[in-house]
Amino acid sequence: MKKKVIILVVIALILLGGGAGGTYYYAIASKYINTEDARIQGDLRAIGAPGAGKLIEWNYKEGDSFNKGDVLGLVETTPAHGNTPAVTQEIIAAEEGTIIQFNGIKDQMVSPSSAIAMSANLDQLYVSANLQETEIADVKVGSKVTIKIDAYPNTTITGHVERLGLGTNSSFSLLPTSNTTGNFTKVIQRIPVKISLDDHKGLRLVPGLNVTVKIEK
Repeated sequence: MKKKVIILVVIALILLGGGAGGTYYYAIASKYINTEDARIQGDLRAIGAPGAGKLIEWNYKEGDSFNKGDVLGLVETTPAHGNTPAVTQEIIAAEEGTIIQFNGIKDQMVSPSSAIAMSANLDQLYVSANLQETEIADVKVGSKVTIKIDAYPNTTITGHVERLGLGTNSSFSLLPTSNTTGNFTKVIQRIPVKISLDDHKGLRLVPGLNVTVKIEK
């Protein structure tokens, strides 16, 4: 009899625990939208030469910041006419940013169509999150967002929904899926959402970091 009572008590505790867990999950799900399909992003800029020629000088290494109008480097261009002397042209920064990748080599030939370096403004980073199409109706511009960054698990930052995508990720794919077999399986589509950051909290954020977001409904 005693053993039977213990079993019943254990079953009751399991049911209560499951009910409490279910209630907690429902409360969270009813107030927030969560996704791990999100990462830090920045507007990347390709820096090219003003004209075809030789890269004779480059003044910034990866991680260096610069201001709009700074001279990033020099290119020596040779005019088409053989008797005309070479001309030195400056590579001028069109806007402020930070060099995040440098592909150049001194004295190599460069052209306007090839990127010598890539830059981004690390003070204007944001989060790009992909939400299921069944969730997007509950998201509004201005909704508060809590962000956890995988690289800094002990720190949480906040942000706000800045823009909702106007198409699903698959609609922008270079290789759109097509059904040629006659068999159809519905796949939940994902819509990109741009989230602005309220404060970096002194964290060294770079494009590409994985994050988890919780968006208030």
